[in-house]
Formats: sequence, structure tokens, C-alpha cells
Amino acid sequence: MSAASLKLKRLREQVLKGNGQLPLSDLLEQLVPLDRLRAFATEFGVTPKGGFRIERAPAAVLAQKLAEERDSSRLDKLLHAIATPPDSAATQRPPAPSSSRELDEARTLLTLKEQEVQRLREDVERARQGLTRAQDRERGLERQLSAASEAATRAQRSLEAAQSSQLSAAQDVKQDKDLTRRVRELEDECASLQAADEAMRRQLARDRSRMRDLEEELAELDALIPASRRRKKNPLPPAPPTERRFVVPYLQSSFYKSLVGKERRSIEQAWQALLLFCTEGHSYPGLEVKSMSGQDTWSLRASLGLRVYFRPRADGDVDVLELGDREDQPTTLRRLKDK
Repeated sequence: MSAASLKLKRLREQVLKGNGQLPLSDLLEQLVPLDRLRAFATEFGVTPKGGFRIERAPAAVLAQKLAEERDSSRLDKLLHAIATPPDSAATQRPPAPSSSRELDEARTLLTLKEQEVQRLREDVERARQGLTRAQDRERGLERQLSAASEAATRAQRSLEAAQSSQLSAAQDVKQDKDLTRRVRELEDECASLQAADEAMRRQLARDRSRMRDLEEELAELDALIPASRRRKKNPLPPAPPTERRFVVPYLQSSFYKSLVGKERRSIEQAWQALLLFCTEGHSYPGLEVKSMSGQDTWSLRASLGLRVYFRPRADGDVDVLELGDREDQPTTLRRLKDK
């Protein structure tokens, strides 16, 4: 990621944090070169905060102090510096550090990058641990659900046997009530366990999607660190074995309608992506399975410009809703939300 991209990213974060408003200090820090800020500070007689000298003060300190100016002529100079882009040759080829001060600033920036990389590694590790715990909880819920289903089946059989027996009326009524109540309790327990299992499956898919995003961001930051300063990575623990399960796709009529007018190549890519999803699950990296915000709809990547939209079922399978273009995703989501 280039320096210009980093500046734009920081400005975008400040705009979002300020609800659309951007302070003058942030504009000065990101858009005006450091040497011009120091020249303005010397011209205006500004004393930087924190005990810094003007020739050693960082851009954030100088920008915050210069933003406090209320003289109209000085403000005009600052706004003109923001509106005037730096020399193109200077932006395309930044000069190499020529003094110990600039070398110190470069080392400081490199140290901050290394700290950010370390933080992201810790986030990835925490996400991996959370994924492992979620998988353990999911297996535990599946065992409980299986045991509850077997108990409900045995209770149902006991109820049917009790109804067919020739016991006395009083004993039959009492036993029937007890068995009926027990069946209802077990059915409620099965329903709650199924809802918990469905929630855990969705959370597991979100955790996997978040972990992929963190790993991609970590790879981008690792590429910015010189090879001589990179730390040796500790080997990651082996991933826990996952139980393979085939996901059954229930193709809705809207999915077949969306195939009308599509090229044969696009239809083949959609079926190949569905087959991969049914056999490999949410974690297959090439599918980019993710949840659409604001509604219970998910998407998977069939090709660069095609997405397959589906909705999870309570039993772990999916309802395949539609095949659409990536560019028309907002319109497709609004249409699917009404269904």
C-alpha cells in the first residue's frame, strides 16, 4: 500500500469517525508536506506542544497547533497550502532520508508498522481460537440434539405403547398426561437446540470470513516491512479436524428464472460453485461466502462478476434463491428482502 493510499485511508477513517466532518488539523497533517508545516510554524512563530522543537516536531503536533490560528491572512495561507498539491515529481519519487532526523522518523514509522502487524497477528490468533471454541460448541450441541431426538423418539414410542395397553382408566389418563408432557418438553428442547445449532453455524461462517479478512490485511502489512526487519514467524498450531458434511441445496423457482438469458459459461460456473460449496462448506477460500448485512441472505462467488444468493435452513442445508451479477447486488438484495 502506497503512502498516498495510506493518507486517503486515514482521511476516510476520520470522516467516518466525525460523522462527515473533518477537522482542519487532520487536513493539514495529511495533505501538506512536513517541510511546509515547519516553514509555516517558523513564519507564524508557533511553539509546538510537548516540548518539541520546530525542526524535530512531527506533522501531527504542528498541524494541531497551526489549526488554532485565527488570523485571516494566516488561515488563507494554510488553506492555499491544502488546496495546492505538492510538486508531482516530489510525490512520484520521494527523496531518500538524508539526515539522522529523517532516518529516525523512518525507523519510528517502521516500528509502528511492526506493532500494527503484531496486533493483527494477535487478532488472527484470537479469531482462530474463537473459531476452535465455536466448533467445539457446535459438536457439543449436535451431540445434545442427537440425544434429545433419540429420547423424544423413545418417549413417543412409550406413549403409543401406553395408549394401546389395557390398563385401568385412571392409570391410563395419568400415564398419558405424563408422557405427553414429557414429549412436549423434549420437543421444545429439540427446537431450542436446533435454533442454537443454526446460530452457531452462522457465527462460525462469520468468524471464518473475518479471519480471512484479517489474514489478507496481515499479508498486505507484511509486504510493507523490509525483509531485513521481518521477524521469524512462529509456526501456527495445526487446525482442528472438521467433520465433512454435504450441504443439500434446495433450488427455488426464482433460481431457475434467474438462469434465463444467462450464457452457458455463466451457468456452468454457477453449478461448479454450488457443488464446491455443498462439498467444502463455507470455509472454501475461492467462494468468498459471506453474509449480506441487514437480512438473512448469504452470497457465494461463482466468478468475477457472478454471485449465487442463498438462505440457510434450520437443518443446516440451504435454499438457493438466485444467480445475479455482482454489479446489480443492491437491487437483488432489495428484491430478495421482500420474499
